[in-house]
This record gives sequence, structure tokens and C-alpha cells, in this order.
Amino acid sequence: MRFISTLTLALSLFYSFALRGQNQSLTGRWIGVHTEWDSNSYCPLPAYMDFNPDSTWQLGLVDESEAPRTGRWAMEGSVLRLDTTHYAPELVSLNRDVLRIGRVQPMVFRRYKAVPISRETVWERLVGQRSAGAVWQSDSVQYLIAADGRVAVRNRRTGKQTVHYIDVLKMEESAFLVIRGSAHSREGNIRTFWQVMSSEVGVFKLLGGFGGAALQPNVGVETLRWVRMFGANEMLQPTDFQVCTNCFERNQNYVFWSLGDKQAKLLGMFQQQYKATDVPAESGLIFVSFLLNCVGEKGPVDMKQVDENYCNRSFDQRITDQIKRISREQLPVSLLGKQEDYDRLVSFTIRLTDGRITDIF
Repeated sequence: MRFISTLTLALSLFYSFALRGQNQSLTGRWIGVHTEWDSNSYCPLPAYMDFNPDSTWQLGLVDESEAPRTGRWAMEGSVLRLDTTHYAPELVSLNRDVLRIGRVQPMVFRRYKAVPISRETVWERLVGQRSAGAVWQSDSVQYLIAADGRVAVRNRRTGKQTVHYIDVLKMEESAFLVIRGSAHSREGNIRTFWQVMSSEVGVFKLLGGFGGAALQPNVGVETLRWVRMFGANEMLQPTDFQVCTNCFERNQNYVFWSLGDKQAKLLGMFQQQYKATDVPAESGLIFVSFLLNCVGEKGPVDMKQVDENYCNRSFDQRITDQIKRISREQLPVSLLGKQEDYDRLVSFTIRLTDGRITDIF
């Protein structure tokens, strides 16, 4: 489903909403901040919503990758109407310049204020003139930015990093800094979405997202400071396995893999690679799961172990080490189906009988 269609559907699901603070005007442009998937899980919302004085409204993406949706809006007493959808009590709130829609996975918008600055100026200050790039950092994150747009996002406390692409988008007079994609592709959803509020020598002030010092509810200011030039021979690589999706949780939005007609081949492969440990007490089930990203790389293998009565237990390490190694190193990606351009959660169950693999399903 396309992104604009998803947003429109989400708006329509919040059936009959009333607006708190109804005396505050909605007229004008609103910029997306984020969608709250969970109490500590957020996804940037790189969209805008216009409420025009002529009672028309428009929902679009800042990068203009999809055509905007349009319709009509009105305030009817304390009720906000978008086309034929009426928005009911306590599920839409307007707090100063922050608009929050919904309670379950709510969407947060902020009132847009133009800050004139050219895209070219921002990019030049970001990577430097005639250089390989630059390194910037906030209080908690370091950004190693190469001149070709690749960026490593490094946690300053743990040293772990992921690799993406950075770009500057233009909307009216303003510039927006976005980090999107993965180490494998510039394409993909957005990880970070900020409006550039000011750019001085060695300092960027950015507005948006959910990090940084609190400026307004659910809106943050991030300050990036220049650290050094990016070395011409520096490599940008993820420190660990990296999915291609940027903002969704493991069991929330990944596409699950189906065993289907591959069951017999998978069982045969495991039985061929596995060296049976003949231990009568080692019977039960092992649930195996791992992520397979959009380029066929496998993530860490998780295993849950239960006995024949489905009570938690731990099997002999000689068994579990083998299963983990085979899943991680010897299970052909070709056996998991054709390569897709999205991440998949692969899972299957191994049945053990006296330490021997007798079934996979």
C-alpha cells in the first residue's frame, strides 16, 4: 500500500473525532513529526497537511514521491470533519502548535514555519567544499557523512553504527534534512526527518523528530556540531547485521516467510548437516527464527526451546550449537525462496526425538 494511501486510511479509521482547543485555528500548513507505533517506538512522518481557508485540505509527502490527496474540511462546533469522516471526542488534540491525531499509533504534526535557506547552502555546509565529507555529532549520535551522500549513524556510547543515505529536501523556502535507506540502497523509508532551522559555521539547529531537548510536546530540537573532515580512505560499514527497514519493530511489520513446499528440502538439509546426539532425555521442540534482509543477509538466530509438554527447557548445548550454526552458516538463502526487496522474518520448528532431528514444520 502506498504511503499516502496508508495515511489517508489511518485518518479515516479515527472515526468521529472532536478537537480539544477548538478556538485555535487549524488553517495553514502542518508538518509531520512522527507516528508512535509503541510507547518507545516511533517512525518519522515525512508528510505535510494543508488546511486551506477555502475549506479544502491536502495531504502530501515532503519529497513529492507521490501525488497528494485532496478533499474538503470544516469545523462543525467542536468536531473536525475531513470529507465524510467526523472526528470524535478526545482523540484529536491541538496543544499550541502541535496537532496529535489518534490514541492507537497516533500521528503527530507541528505547525509549519518557513525558514528561508537554500538546499545548496545546507549541503555545502554539511559535507564541506571539495572534500570527502564531514563528521557531525549531537549529544548522543555521531554522523559520518561522505560526499556521495552515504552516512554512518553511530551511537556515541556503544560505538555501534548503521549505514544509510542523507539528503536535503526543499519545500517552499525551507530545507529538510532526511536520512533514509540502508547500506544497500538509497531507496527505502526515512529514518530521520528534520527541518533546518539555522545553519551557522560548525552548527546546525534542526527541528522535528522525538529526540533532543524538548521544545514542545513530542517535538524536539537537535543540535549538530562539526567534529572533523571525513577521511578520504574511511570506510562506512554497519558494525552488525542491518535490516533494510528503518523504523518498524521486529514482529510488527516484517513479512513472514512460509515453509510451504520447502519442508522436505529443509528437513533433508538439516538431517544431512546435523550430527545426531543420541541422548534419550533430549526430546521436544526448538522454535528457530531470524531476520533475512532485502539483500539476503541473515540476522542473529533466536531459539526458543520446549519439551514435549510445551514447557520451557534447555537442550544439550551440543544440539543447540549445531542448529544455530546450520541456520546461520549452512542454510542456503535460495531455500528460503526468491530474493525480495523487503525484510522477512524466517521461522520454523524443529522436532527432536532422543537428540535426533525427526521433523521440521
